[in-house]
Amino acid sequence: MTEPVPSFDTEIAEDEHPDVCVIGAGIAGLSVALALVREGVDVLVLDQGPIGGGQTARTTAHLASALDDYFSSLEKRFGKHGAKLCYESHAAAIDEIEANARTFGIDCDFRRVDGYLFAASDDARAVLEKELDASKRVGIEVEELARAPLPFDTGPCLRFGNQAEFHPLKYLRGIAQAVRAGGGRIHTGAHVTGVKSGTPVEITLQSGRVLRANTLVDATQMAITSRFNMPLREAAYRTYVSAFEIEPGYVPHALYWDTFEPYHYIRVAPGDDGGEVLLVGGEDHRVGQGDPEVHFPRLEAWSRKMFPRLGPAVAHWSGQVQEPSDGMAYIGRLLGHPNVFVVTGDSGNGITHGTVAGLMLPALIKHQPHPWRAIYAPHRSRFRGIDQFAREAIKSNGPYVDWMRGGDVDSLDDIRPGHGATIRKGLHVIAAYKDDQGQCHLMNARCPHFHGVVRWNEVEKTWDCPVHGSRFDCTGRVLNGPSSVDLQEAPADIESPTEIPEPVLGDDAYQLKPV
Repeated sequence: MTEPVPSFDTEIAEDEHPDVCVIGAGIAGLSVALALVREGVDVLVLDQGPIGGGQTARTTAHLASALDDYFSSLEKRFGKHGAKLCYESHAAAIDEIEANARTFGIDCDFRRVDGYLFAASDDARAVLEKELDASKRVGIEVEELARAPLPFDTGPCLRFGNQAEFHPLKYLRGIAQAVRAGGGRIHTGAHVTGVKSGTPVEITLQSGRVLRANTLVDATQMAITSRFNMPLREAAYRTYVSAFEIEPGYVPHALYWDTFEPYHYIRVAPGDDGGEVLLVGGEDHRVGQGDPEVHFPRLEAWSRKMFPRLGPAVAHWSGQVQEPSDGMAYIGRLLGHPNVFVVTGDSGNGITHGTVAGLMLPALIKHQPHPWRAIYAPHRSRFRGIDQFAREAIKSNGPYVDWMRGGDVDSLDDIRPGHGATIRKGLHVIAAYKDDQGQCHLMNARCPHFHGVVRWNEVEKTWDCPVHGSRFDCTGRVLNGPSSVDLQEAPADIESPTEIPEPVLGDDAYQLKPV
């Protein structure tokens, strides 16, 4: 599944002032950029890493219009017509990916396949019945079967037609080349630390340079341009994936997922030398509130139990999912900021949601109507998913008790080389990482976004914030928003108590600041 992708490290021109600046060179950012350059818009794309280096590289690339948030739930939240728009927008996104692959000659292993939803237990079969009825009402091709075509007896399942699979990085490389060929500029190695709303929008880079653009699209997945509003409307989850060698034909090419909570998702992908690999995902949990040392082995154990002819594991990885309370992404103009647009809340369907953004935003930027606008509006009512919103709020606020607890260890001597832990010194909590040479890297454990205490991720060697999902590498460099800046260095005098600032709740101020 690995695929080299180019970096674009050319110097940004001194007089750079694009019509639209897109932050993020993943599936959402490049889909938006391609749609805009095809309409003759002057576009600059910025990313701190290589293209697709964020969550696009970590997806299992299920191209599904049969949404895993269930049409029976979406119908309750958005009505019959709204649920139909949810389906139609994702079906259009799959069509768009297929058309782009054909138009630009992108060899990305695109293939139309069926999708199968099967019940995890006898009690869950009622879920299938409700989903069958709701799916028929929205117009998706669906039928009930006695079992899915897997090596174990799944029991009754639903088969959804006209789903798809592809290689996301091969596709992304192709559309990046199309953006460049259309006159767009892509600059990697450019880390954005702040945005100031206005006319024009001002974009501050880590180098201190300030760029200006008429319009900004925040396609960073976690909406770094919204400190309060967007992070409070979604929850950050980690999801785990294991890849296993399999004999060609052992599992038919299709999309598979079950009704477990959290659910498993499965598909086959081409392997090396004409072989195949089985991708199995699941074990989702809130960022910083699980243990990868438990979740990876549990996922592999489940996989080997259900697929006894699995070969060796060839890869393990995790990804980040932003879950909106009502199941649909936030794509559109950021409330109170007329020239700033966001794409966030992928809900586990980031590839199609990112492509939906490319289909929508060119019209919204030009103040034109779009039939999907209300479904994806960032300022839509919170009450559609108020029960889920309340549950996630509890999970977000609970970790603040970490400020009252002791550290993971009492002394730096207790930390082995290559590991990290928190240490309490007075009112301070220090995030300490000891590298392989024994040198300690000490950082303030307070997340710059909403002041949660970061937690050490032993498997991935990262600091994860359990409040709103910001993640940092072992030395404090930001990897995932909503924080756009690194962890601060530990105070020089860590014995002296200082006031811990409290987050200020409310809507975003007119001037967007580094978060």
